[in-house]
Amino acid sequence: MKNSKLLICIILFTFLFISLLKSANRIERYLVRIKGSKEMLEALSKKNLDFASMALRDYIDAILTPQQINQIISKGYQIKVLQRESDLAGTPIAPQYHTYEEMVKYLEKMENLYPHLCKIYIIGESTRFGLPIYALKISDNMNLDEEEIGILIDGMHHAREPLGNEVCLSFINYLLTRYGIDKEVTQWINDYEIWIIPILNPEGYKYLVDNNLNYPWWRKNLRDNNENGIIDPDYDGVDLNRNYNLNWSKGGSSDPSEWTYRGPYPFSEKETRAKRELVLRRNFAIAISFHSYGEVVLYPWSWPGSGDSAPDNSLISEIAYELSRRIKNEEGNGTYTYRPAYGASQSLCWMYGVPGVLEFLVELGTSFIPSPDKIKPIANSAIKGLSYIMNRAGGPGIKIKVMDADTGEPICANVQVMEIDNFNYIIPRITNSYTGIHVRLLQKGKYTLVISALGYMTKKLKINVGDKMKNIIVYLPKIEEWKMRRLMAQFIPFLHN
Repeated sequence: MKNSKLLICIILFTFLFISLLKSANRIERYLVRIKGSKEMLEALSKKNLDFASMALRDYIDAILTPQQINQIISKGYQIKVLQRESDLAGTPIAPQYHTYEEMVKYLEKMENLYPHLCKIYIIGESTRFGLPIYALKISDNMNLDEEEIGILIDGMHHAREPLGNEVCLSFINYLLTRYGIDKEVTQWINDYEIWIIPILNPEGYKYLVDNNLNYPWWRKNLRDNNENGIIDPDYDGVDLNRNYNLNWSKGGSSDPSEWTYRGPYPFSEKETRAKRELVLRRNFAIAISFHSYGEVVLYPWSWPGSGDSAPDNSLISEIAYELSRRIKNEEGNGTYTYRPAYGASQSLCWMYGVPGVLEFLVELGTSFIPSPDKIKPIANSAIKGLSYIMNRAGGPGIKIKVMDADTGEPICANVQVMEIDNFNYIIPRITNSYTGIHVRLLQKGKYTLVISALGYMTKKLKINVGDKMKNIIVYLPKIEEWKMRRLMAQFIPFLHN
């Protein structure tokens, strides 16, 4: 950890130096409230704009340039300017918000206080300046890689959304200080592997903080898009939440000057690759990604023009509803809303569509950086939602482990739920190549599982899923060599057609 502290000091000096070189000729941006018919707003929400909030009420909020404002007005929308970016510039972030360095110190403190329950991991680094990306693993057996259900929580894909960091740190404290005292929390830590990434975009957040909010709505990381060696706030950076590889070309913008720039190619950014590699190595069943603002829970997914929803839509929308109704709004007179997210390039869509993890995006609060007195109430309210997610991770659902019938070694196998899966929209679900395990949340009911792997006999199982997680162990026998040769002989001619 000493080396990481030294690196932080070096990077801080670099940021202070580079900040002197930044361009003075910036494009002014405005936080605006856009009004129109319900149909107009729904259509607008699918555009590649920098939306401040994805909540659809009788308006939608966005960060726009003057050119974009004129384009939207020309299409019949009504615009109300709420703030100018320059009016907020030059004010230090409130000390109640943890900086990147303070977040690191907080994780180190908790690791020192609870070494038997948590451990710090550096899962990757930022794209431009190599800032470490920290994750905290919480479990009752820290030195073992157990075959437990994984739960992933992250914050701050976007630099201007420090509420995500605050909720993550608050939940870390909630878990560790209640272990052995609170029966529910103790069971969570005993039963699960809980991974928390407070800041996925460390260099973007440092840029915002170190420049005294001169760019209070900065969203991206700091990729040097034009490779000129300085930070160009109107050109550099990638929107990390548009960099995931699910319909990447349909999400975000291809223009580096846009604040929703998706990057030069899918997973081009080290930050998103860090999350991807963690997910592919662990047995995650469910995840929460904290953003701001809007007081809305987003879930996968909607496909504009197709009318199609996710194969697991009945389950996913049910969980989103239950999650949203447990989180109180800032006014205290209601709860969060919920709606599907556009199914392209975002983390929650990739998480569901590829590794099969149910991820929900929670837009916290009613502004990017609320006044300090609102941090604790928002965090406490979010923890109510997280408590539901922790309990829901225990079932209904299945935890299946597939092994070689001869060796007992884990197998990377396909696990299909015949009543649900539609591979036109999702990648076939596979067991973890390291553990042979696949965890999947389901609704209660009867299902047909088909388990298959190359070189092995296929098995079909009829199962009944109740209130709890159903544990299933499957041993697949190898196909005899002569049968394999015959199958290949039948298959090879099709390869040449």
